[in-house]
Amino acid sequence: MATISKSFGSETTVMNAVAVTTGSWSDDVDLETNGYEGAHVVVDADFPASPTDNLIVEVRASLDGTNYDDTALFSFKVDKGTDPNQVSFVIKDVAHFKLYCKRDGSTDTITVTAKYQPWRYSSA
Repeated sequence: MATISKSFGSETTVMNAVAVTTGSWSDDVDLETNGYEGAHVVVDADFPASPTDNLIVEVRASLDGTNYDDTALFSFKVDKGTDPNQVSFVIKDVAHFKLYCKRDGSTDTITVTAKYQPWRYSSA
């Protein structure tokens, strides 16, 4: 009888210490080409001293890696009260996605690094 297991791909950085203000995009995450089911994503937000703005992270999906959704698949707030603040989440069942990061005010520049590690199921 075959055993199904989760095989992880390489960790890849899609935003590397990006200075986020009104909005910045990550690189494309391509789950389609190598048949990945999903990805574990980590966003690190480094806020300035005495921050006034939180970080908003939006996940935008795409069928082709070119045209991304106008409305986020989902979004969440990374709280300025913890500095630096790291958040992990899982994206599944999309062909491609990007992160769109922005501040929720008009004051701070937030330094953002985002990485992902894709997975697929395999049978042995």
